[in-house]
Amino acid sequence: MRKYKLFLDDTLLINLIANEKPDIMADTLSLLRKLQAGVYDAVLMDTTVNAFEKIVAQIKYCTASKNKEVISLAQRFFDLPILEVDYDICISIAAAHVYDCDLFVSWNYCDIVNVKTIRSMKVMAIIEDLKDIIICTPAMFK
Repeated sequence: MRKYKLFLDDTLLINLIANEKPDIMADTLSLLRKLQAGVYDAVLMDTTVNAFEKIVAQIKYCTASKNKEVISLAQRFFDLPILEVDYDICISIAAAHVYDCDLFVSWNYCDIVNVKTIRSMKVMAIIEDLKDIIICTPAMFK
């Protein structure tokens, strides 16, 4: 079976310390255990790694950075009128593409895990001749 590469949005790690959201925390911990077991490969932005060093030390991951390729792709995404998110989210989406991720995992329903962004990302993948990245939450890994 093929091992999927997951881009982990910083909202996953933020929700590991969100005691007021036990269901979200439990789903995130479950995914973290699967990452620890090597079921999936993980990609995290360098800023996320720096902010959550103790948590990410528990898993194997590849660090994504804002290199020229990521910045160039993010700018093209940002310039398209179909994707209505801020530039930092465009950076994360571009990094997921540049680092060849299969899934983009997030708890950010407002900006990422919603029908409008999911459909916009599919259109952008076609325009840029990129593979389609699935957007999902940790709850989908049960």
